[in-house]
Amino acid sequence: MQTIEIDKEVFESMVKSMRFLHSIVSRIWRQLHTHDEADKWLTPYAAANILRITPRQLQTLKANGKLGYFQEAGGNCLFRASDIAQFLSDNRLEADDCL
Repeated sequence: MQTIEIDKEVFESMVKSMRFLHSIVSRIWRQLHTHDEADKWLTPYAAANILRITPRQLQTLKANGKLGYFQEAGGNCLFRASDIAQFLSDNRLEADDCL
């Protein structure tokens, strides 16, 4: 393993540039991928509310790869409404006729 030393100011400038670039790419990506209501982006609380689960359970689904998400600059996660609808459809259970 090799280590490289750089000046603190240079490093902070690099991080600032990367954050700026990430915010621009994030904004462009959202604009390109929000064409209709089905591709609406939801906050974690809105997604959890639709799924009728807690935000912590939603985080577990995300961590296990069950739900896709987009992470904005700053760490905010967004969930696509169409992905939530597909998840609900894929995990739907039919009630038995014995009720």
